[in-house]
Amino acid sequence: MIGALWTGISGLSSQQQALDNESNNIANVNTIGFKASRISFADQMYQDRIGKGSKILDAEKLYTQGNLRLTGVAYDMALSGEGFFTVANTSSTGTTENFYTRAGNFRMGDNGTLQDSAGNEVQGWMMTSIDTAKDVTSTNPNVTKFTNDYTKLLSSKIIKHSTYVETITAKATDYTQTAKGDSETVFTGSGLKSKSSKVSDIEEAIKDYATWLQRLSEEPDGASATSIAQVSHINFKTTNSDSLISKEGDQIYAFINGNKVSQNYVSATANQQLKIDLYADATIRADFGLADPGTLAAPNTLTSAQDDVYNKLASRIATYKGLADKISEIPGLTAYLAEEKNSGGINDVLESTDAFAPNTVDGAEMIKGIIQIKSLIPGKQFTISEVAEVSGTTTVQGNYLTQTVAQAGEGIGALQSSRDALAKLITGKQRDVYSIDNLGLAANGGTPQDFTYGITIYDKETKSNIPIPNDGATPPQPLNIHINNATSINDVVAAINNAALTTHTAANGTASTVTNNLSEYITAKNVNGYLVIETLDKNFDVEFTGSMKRSGNVATDAGGAANLTATYTPLDKNNNFSGREGAGAEFIQLVNKVDQTATKGSLQLRLDTLGISDSAFGEFSVDSTGLIMMKQDGADFAIGQVSIALFNNNRGLLPSGDNLLAKTNESGEPIFNLNNDKTAKVEGKTLELSTADLSESLVNLMVFQRAFEANAKSITTSDQLLNTLINLKR
Repeated sequence: MIGALWTGISGLSSQQQALDNESNNIANVNTIGFKASRISFADQMYQDRIGKGSKILDAEKLYTQGNLRLTGVAYDMALSGEGFFTVANTSSTGTTENFYTRAGNFRMGDNGTLQDSAGNEVQGWMMTSIDTAKDVTSTNPNVTKFTNDYTKLLSSKIIKHSTYVETITAKATDYTQTAKGDSETVFTGSGLKSKSSKVSDIEEAIKDYATWLQRLSEEPDGASATSIAQVSHINFKTTNSDSLISKEGDQIYAFINGNKVSQNYVSATANQQLKIDLYADATIRADFGLADPGTLAAPNTLTSAQDDVYNKLASRIATYKGLADKISEIPGLTAYLAEEKNSGGINDVLESTDAFAPNTVDGAEMIKGIIQIKSLIPGKQFTISEVAEVSGTTTVQGNYLTQTVAQAGEGIGALQSSRDALAKLITGKQRDVYSIDNLGLAANGGTPQDFTYGITIYDKETKSNIPIPNDGATPPQPLNIHINNATSINDVVAAINNAALTTHTAANGTASTVTNNLSEYITAKNVNGYLVIETLDKNFDVEFTGSMKRSGNVATDAGGAANLTATYTPLDKNNNFSGREGAGAEFIQLVNKVDQTATKGSLQLRLDTLGISDSAFGEFSVDSTGLIMMKQDGADFAIGQVSIALFNNNRGLLPSGDNLLAKTNESGEPIFNLNNDKTAKVEGKTLELSTADLSESLVNLMVFQRAFEANAKSITTSDQLLNTLINLKR
């Protein structure tokens, strides 16, 4: 009977613990991510095959999947399947301990990290710090992140590699506002672009860039090869007997990509320089019976008929330029009148061994009617199917030749080729234009002049002048270019481009020879009779300064350098003609990476802290693999990935309160898979509900209550039997 008393007491204790457990389940019926627990009862020792009551082996949590509820809250996450979120708790002493939870009601903390409701920081693979030298391609070295000025999203793509995820995003300032048409006076026949054609070129290049970015995302770890741009040439009959272009109504045309591009005869008047150039070529002189035009300084008086021949040739050249300009209006193409560098005289056959270069100055070359056509987009092919000139019912075929075949690259190499072409079209190059009057040269010959010009190159990245040559002067002085007996633009062009070696007096007074690297920064050209100085890099500004000595040769010192003392003042460029070859806007491409092999840590969400943008916030989202994205101005940036922990024995985890679980020896160490492979699926804007079942718990309460009462009854019954025995003795 005494045994029955103790057996009943053990039953009371067990049922009380069961009631406590069920009460906890009921209390947490609305706790996010809560896992209900159950009591595991066990019988106790036996004596003479009679048990001595019950005990509690374990109050075990049941890690079953809870129902998911869509909340619409951006930072809410739920796990569908096996696994736990990892959060880090930092104590007041600075020590950090990791805990695990199924509660995904997260938020952005004050420091920009992803946190749970208690302020513990969610752990995962963090975004790698941006290396501005490797990860940022910017036409403005002072801009290494996206700012509000970059209003044009060109393309953006999240690319998933085997062990890392990267986001490649390109933006530009508003090129539609900065783009300006080239001067027809200067650039006709030399890649002339209107404002609308510059914008169209950029839009074509954007499509190409987006295409390669999409291909890279489809095959992120494939082969890499750069793309090559196509270069083709067309030309027309140029001999006096064959050419039809001589009067109003005549026409030249070319079929490009199946579309006819035509130019009607353009009437023009030959200037003296053109007459001299044409007459200087013996073949042209003989074919067309040209009369001697004389020189610039002393032109001959030509008859009206003789002038007429020169004017017809000038008109043909103007017609060729007009066709080149129309071809340049085709999106993605540019065209130039060209010269045949390795061939003397007139040659109506384009050969693969020929070498060509743009030329809008030499009349003997322009009259050949050779037009060079280039693709502005590497790897994009264009086709030429017919070239001809028409007069009335007569058609004379020209010919065409593809000198460089378009080759489409692969992978990241092709993307980089496309990116560089796009950046060039958006930004362009500085082109300063100077006329004869701007330079102070005498028109139509005149007394040869001696000049000393200075060129100062300013590096916008270092915000300082570049010394060329570096003679130790502080501040760096302009490069002096000495031009003796100059009579034409070509003299100035040659002097600038040939300024490779300079002998000058150094700061210590000794003469030395220094190699100038001027060709790395600028080039000078004669374009349609104008001096055009182009920069070769967007990050440099060029100031063309100078002074003039108008009589005699420039005196030289013992070192051989021109000894002309002068105060350098800006030499005014022609603002009506100067401008940028491209749209004059700015381009930036930024690559940010989440490395899944790197150490895990707290996930930062602020884009300004991450170095992506000067604007901190965006639209938060998460995909099924836990990849965290922040959308800003239409671009999605992958900025981190929540890590999902797996355990060999979930029931070995120790509940620690605040929806947290701690690892134990029984649970084992957490296991993480790359890209959360074979773990729970992450559901965004969703929470996992408690697995506590209120109806089941209420039934269990009644069962445990009846069991408790029954155990109490066994105790009272045993007590009554004991009293009866005691009374019998009495």
